[in-house]
Amino acid sequence: MLLLAVLGGCSSRGIEGRQAQAEKELTGLSSAIQSGNFDSIRLITSASADINYYIYDPSFKLVFWSENVLSLNEPTIPGYDKWFEQSFANADCMCRWSRVGGYYVLTAIPTAWHISAREEIEQSFSYRPLIKDNSEDSSWLTASGTRVRMYYLIMIALFILIVAYGIGALIKHHGIKDMSLQLKLQLEIITIVLVAFGYIFATSVSYVRHHYAERQKTSLQEKCRFIQSALQNLYYWDYSISRNDGVGLSVDLRDLAHTYALDIHVYDLDGRLIGSSTPSLFERGLLSDHLAPEVFFSDESTMTLYSTLGDISYLSAYTDFLNGTFGKLGYIAVPSFISEDEMAREVDAYMARLLPAYLLVLILALIASVLFARLLTHPLAVMAQNMKDLEIGAPHHYIDYPYHDEVGELVARYNQMVDQLDLFTRRLARSEREGAWRTMARQVAHEINNPLTPMKLTIQQLQRVKDTERFDELFARATAMLIEQIDNLSRIATSFSTFARLPQVETTAVDIADKLTAAISLSTNNSHNIPIRYVGPDSNVIVEADGEQIGQVFTNIFRNAIQAIGDRPDGDIIVVLSDQGKEVEISISDNGPGIPEEVRDKIFVPDFTTKSNGTGLGLSISKNIVEGSDGRITFTTSDKGTTFYIYLRKIIQS
Repeated sequence: MLLLAVLGGCSSRGIEGRQAQAEKELTGLSSAIQSGNFDSIRLITSASADINYYIYDPSFKLVFWSENVLSLNEPTIPGYDKWFEQSFANADCMCRWSRVGGYYVLTAIPTAWHISAREEIEQSFSYRPLIKDNSEDSSWLTASGTRVRMYYLIMIALFILIVAYGIGALIKHHGIKDMSLQLKLQLEIITIVLVAFGYIFATSVSYVRHHYAERQKTSLQEKCRFIQSALQNLYYWDYSISRNDGVGLSVDLRDLAHTYALDIHVYDLDGRLIGSSTPSLFERGLLSDHLAPEVFFSDESTMTLYSTLGDISYLSAYTDFLNGTFGKLGYIAVPSFISEDEMAREVDAYMARLLPAYLLVLILALIASVLFARLLTHPLAVMAQNMKDLEIGAPHHYIDYPYHDEVGELVARYNQMVDQLDLFTRRLARSEREGAWRTMARQVAHEINNPLTPMKLTIQQLQRVKDTERFDELFARATAMLIEQIDNLSRIATSFSTFARLPQVETTAVDIADKLTAAISLSTNNSHNIPIRYVGPDSNVIVEADGEQIGQVFTNIFRNAIQAIGDRPDGDIIVVLSDQGKEVEISISDNGPGIPEEVRDKIFVPDFTTKSNGTGLGLSISKNIVEGSDGRITFTTSDKGTTFYIYLRKIIQS
């Protein structure tokens, strides 16, 4: 017997809030009632759909009602302006009576709905969807429903994979700032595609549901007009319908209900029920016997709106009940539930045709977005890699991009830049060569001019004393000085010749310990008798270096150290060879006066020297040789001496 024991309820806090809201609205409602302004009354009472207002005149005739959901009992007034519980036929309510002038106002707030009349509903047409049989086929069991759900699962899985991919990319790159441009474009395009398809999908489903509801409304309105015409023919000569005619009217309505498979209710001009194809629904209190107030207080002759049964809404079409002369006898109401199952089947049938195309286009759009992002960013990636590998003087590669868009313009500018860079590189190289040769020429002229002056003066002096007794004495000194200056010129020529050649460093496996000890042996017999001490192995330390030129590095540094120490009696040079794992460290330390701070940055600059008879090329040549062997050369200095460090890559012998 039980259809639905409780359709809806309210918490105590919700009831208290609604009571407070009702008391506030009653203040404005009282003013509207006293002024007889029914438009204001309707405006005030329509603000809260879950608060019902009923206004009775002094004879307790109902003249206004805000909702037609409650099946009212005969009014009883236990008191005024206080809340009390009252049970109606289809709901329990919190009620309050108020008196405004000669009118009585009942405020009712439903707290629980109860309907228990399955048999009556089974006999109806419109309300039968409330008690559908569990054995009835649901839309999800239909073939189209099964296909649609399969497509749903595929799309959901696809969405999850894409979202997981996007989240994983964000986590991996710590946001979008460190992402590659290609990945950013892919995520942005995919996001736009997903949002667009999500919107299209939601819009499609909404359209189908709306279209179905509109079709139902149109169909219901047409049936309502047919019923109106049928009743007009039956009551062609009647000029009024009263409750006394209700029994015969209900029989006529029942016949029409079977014809159109719809329930039909008829109300009089006061908005009270006078006939129904299912009168038991009203007799048992399932439905209110009052017409919907939106229809009763409206000037429109035809209206379609949603009515309520508890917390369940359903569609109702209303029209005027007319006689043969189009005189108004009352109102006709034709209710009809819009079946959710029927609507679901309608949506499934539509989506079963649409989803495969959606899914195919979505997959193609995702693939196209990935390919488009890759196509768009590939020239940029190639350009970035080419710029990364760019070396002055090395051959450059052009980028082929067949399109004439913004990226094509950028690629064209890049190719043009490569051409200009090659041109500028050649010009710069020529300018550097010319500048180097000019500098070299000035340096050679300067260095050669220094010994030529004393040589000229000595020869002139010999000419003056040619026939004197001092000639033999001066001749011996002059020849010694001339030989020294000639040796100096020879050394200058050799140094500049070596620097001018700048031989290409060719690395091989070299026993650096053997080369180092050999250079020490050659430099030990120096003019200042400065000892050179060695700490390290004598052989079998294999490094990658130029075997022919690396000895010149040691000789240049030894010579500079010996010249820096000069005639100091405690002069000392220490050479240490040590293994540093992947490389070998050679340190050459002297206890000379050190290198002045203002010239330390120029030590390895060609033609720079602090010695009056130096060329400034020795350390520059040494640096080129070491770095050409993929090594490093550095130094530290103070007033207690200078240490040069040479690092060469070690070759591990198996």
